[in-house]
Amino acid sequence: MKKLQVAGLAVTLACLVLVSPAAAAGKYDGSKPMLCAVSTVSECTANGKCEPSAPQTGNNLPHFLKVDVKGRKLIDNDASGRTTEIKVSTIVDGQLMLQGVENGKAWSMVISSEGGRWGGSIVEDDGLIAVFGACTLP
Repeated sequence: MKKLQVAGLAVTLACLVLVSPAAAAGKYDGSKPMLCAVSTVSECTANGKCEPSAPQTGNNLPHFLKVDVKGRKLIDNDASGRTTEIKVSTIVDGQLMLQGVENGKAWSMVISSEGGRWGGSIVEDDGLIAVFGACTLP
């Protein structure tokens, strides 16, 4: 009887280990498309000088973007139809990590799997744009 209980416990633990990464990921894990707002933008030059900016104030950033991890793309939520490919996506320490490249720039985005807050950057050889916001599930 004791061996049967131990075997049952072992099977239960094995099942929990197999499902725990998905369960631990949270609702912003990329399994469903998200709508993400841009709330704060700072532009930094290569000499380290950073200044606050605003979405679409000389930087052509959208106010909102759709994040479709399964479809492997970020989509501008305006009518322009702009998209960029998600080259890498992974979950690390409860955060969804996304990366890509476009027009000589590298970008990254980190989304809290639990709360949907996000931060990102768009980097090129002479500066970067730091972007922060929040995502929701439409």
